[in-house]
Amino acid sequence: MPFTCPKLTPLQSRFVASCAALVLLGLVYWSLSNPHFAYAAELSYDGFEGVGKGEDHNWHRIEQQRLDEDGVDDDDDRVERSQIFTRATAATAISDNNYPNNLNIQPGNTTVWVYSNALLTSPSTQLGPGLPSKLNKDHDVEYGHNELRRRQDSGEPITIYVSINTCLQPVWNGTGVQDAEPPQLSLYVSSNAGNSEVGPTGQNQVVQLLSGGFANISVQASGDWYIAVSAPTLTTGFAGEWNYELAVSHDAYYHSADETYPKLFLVDTDHTSALLVTDNLTEQGSGSTVFQQWMNLSTPFIMFAANVENTAMLGMQNSYCGWTKNAQLTASQDDPGGDQSGIEMGMITRGLGNKPKEQFYVTNLNGSSSYEGVLAMPGNSTKSGAGVVGGGGKVWSPVHWRTKADANCALMFNLTFCDEVAYAVPNNPSKFNTTSAANDAGIDALRFIYDNYTTVNYQFFNYSLQQIACHTTSDARYSTVKTCTDCAAAYKEWLCAVSIPRCVDFSDSSSYLQARNMGQTFVNGSMLSSDLLNAPYTPMSRAPTLEGTPAYSQTYLSSIATNSSRNSIIDTLIEPGPYKELLPCEDLCYSLVQSCPAALGFGCPHPGRGLEAGYGKRDPNGTSLTCSYLGAVYDFNAGSTVFAPVFEAATIAALVALVLGLA
Repeated sequence: MPFTCPKLTPLQSRFVASCAALVLLGLVYWSLSNPHFAYAAELSYDGFEGVGKGEDHNWHRIEQQRLDEDGVDDDDDRVERSQIFTRATAATAISDNNYPNNLNIQPGNTTVWVYSNALLTSPSTQLGPGLPSKLNKDHDVEYGHNELRRRQDSGEPITIYVSINTCLQPVWNGTGVQDAEPPQLSLYVSSNAGNSEVGPTGQNQVVQLLSGGFANISVQASGDWYIAVSAPTLTTGFAGEWNYELAVSHDAYYHSADETYPKLFLVDTDHTSALLVTDNLTEQGSGSTVFQQWMNLSTPFIMFAANVENTAMLGMQNSYCGWTKNAQLTASQDDPGGDQSGIEMGMITRGLGNKPKEQFYVTNLNGSSSYEGVLAMPGNSTKSGAGVVGGGGKVWSPVHWRTKADANCALMFNLTFCDEVAYAVPNNPSKFNTTSAANDAGIDALRFIYDNYTTVNYQFFNYSLQQIACHTTSDARYSTVKTCTDCAAAYKEWLCAVSIPRCVDFSDSSSYLQARNMGQTFVNGSMLSSDLLNAPYTPMSRAPTLEGTPAYSQTYLSSIATNSSRNSIIDTLIEPGPYKELLPCEDLCYSLVQSCPAALGFGCPHPGRGLEAGYGKRDPNGTSLTCSYLGAVYDFNAGSTVFAPVFEAATIAALVALVLGLA
C-alpha cells in the first residue's frame, strides 16, 4: 500500500510549523557565527594566495567551492575574484587621529582601512609651540587647526592627511652583493565617500607608490573614507614581509619627509669620524628674540647614519620609522654628549653668516668607508608619538660622506683663538691619539699647538696695528671704506687659514690639492718611491729665469713647497708625514690687502709666480670645494644660505705682488 501521511489536527499542524521555524532560525544563527566567515584585515589580490599573520583566510576556499558548484572555471579572471573578495570583507578601522596604525603585510596582499566620519568630525588637536621659526626651504603642509574647525562646524568637506612609513621590509637572500632595493608598497586613498573598493583593482582613488619607504596623500573628505596599502610580489633575491605605520589626521601629516633638500652638510672627515652641521636655522640677527630662542634649544634635531655596505636602509631612506629600527648610528636627545650613541650634538654659530646651526660630531667610524646620514626631527619638535600632530617625525634628504684612508689627518674644532676652524688638520696619531672621545689628552694637546701658534703671531700683528692711526677723523684714516676693525678681522681669518692647513689624504689625486712633506716617512714607517721624489716639479711656471736654472730644475724632494708644510711647527712638533693640503682661497689674501693699511706691507703672490703653490681658486660653478675658507662645507651649493664672495679680476690685478706666507 502506498504510504500516506497521517492527517494532522489543527493543533499538530501549528506545532510542526513552529519546530521547522526554530530549526531554520538555528541554521541561520550558525551560519552567521561560523568562524569561516570571519573578516580579514589583510587581503590578497593575487589569487588569494597570500595569508596575513594571525588572520583567518578560509573565505577564499569557500568562495572557490561556491564558484565550482556554479560551474565557474578556475581559470576565470582572477581580478574579478579579487574584487568580489574585497567587497565581501570588512575594512580595519583607523584607531584615531594622529595615531600610528602598525601592521605586517605579506607579499601580494592588500590591507583595507576605513577612516570613520566620527574621527573626521572630531575636534582638532593642538600642535604645540614648535620651533622658534619656520625652516628655510621647508616643504611641509601648513598646520590649519582653526580653519579645520570652522569647516567642521559648517559641514563642508575637510582635508584629511594620510601618510605612511615603511618600518621593516623584505631582506636580501640572493647570491652576490645586493644592488637594488626591495620593491615598494603602494598607498591608495579613495576619492569618494563610502568607496570601499580601493586597492590595485579599485577605481576612483588616488595612488602613490612609496618612495624610500614614505608616501603621503591629502584629499577632501566627508563621511567614511577608505584607504588601502598594497604589497607587491617579491622580485628574485628577496624574502620576508613588510611592516608599516599608517596614520590619518584632519590636522596635518603624521609622518614627513623632504626628499629634495638635505639640510645637513658635511664639514669634513678624518679616519674615524665626521663633522656635520645643519644649514642656518634662521637669518635673524644675534640681537633678535628668534636668534636667542634657537640658541637656547639644546638639540632640536637628531640624525641617523649607516654604512652604505649595510643595505638594511636601502629603500627606506625617507622613512623616520625605518631609520629608528635600522640605523647603525642614532643620535639621541637624551644623550647629546654622544656617550652612548657616538654622535655628539650641540648648537653653534660657527660658519658663514654666524647664524644658529646644530652640529653633529660622529665618531667610531671605519676608515676609508662610505656612510649615509639624514637629519631628523622627532615628532613635531615639541612632542612625538601617538596623539601628537606630526608625531611620526620627519627626515630630510640623505647626505653621503667617506672617511679618510690615512690616519694623519685629524678633525679639529672648538679652538680658543681660531674659533672658526673646523676641518681635518695634519696630525701624527702615534703622538696625538685623537681617534675617539676617550683620548681627550691627545686632542687637547694637538689643539694647543695650533691655537698657541696662531695666538702668538696675531699678537705680533696687533702690536703693529696699534701704530696705525685707527681712531682719527674720517679724512685722516688710511681708508674711507675700511677700518682697523676690518683689518684685524681679515688678518685673523687669513692667519688661521694659512697657519692651520686643511689636510687631505695623500692618495687623493684631485688637481687642486698641494702635496706636502713628501720626503718624510708615513706614520706607518713607509716612504714614497725615489722615482717620484726625484721627478721634476716646477712651482713657478712664469718665474723670470732661464731654463736650466734652479727655478726650472726642482724636484718634489728639493722643492720647499712639496717637501715641507706651511709652517715649521707642523714638521718639527707634529711630524705628520706626507699629506695633501686643500689650499686657502686666494681671496682671503686679497681681502687682507684690501682691508689693511699699506704701511703694514701686506701683499699677495702673482699667478705663475708662487700663487698656485700657496693659494687655491674657488670653483666658478659653486658645486665643489676646491679651496679652503673658514666655515666651508661640502656640497655647499645645495644650501640656501651658504655662500662665498667672488672677487673681480680688476681687483686682483690691482693688488701688490709681495709674497706673503708662502713656503
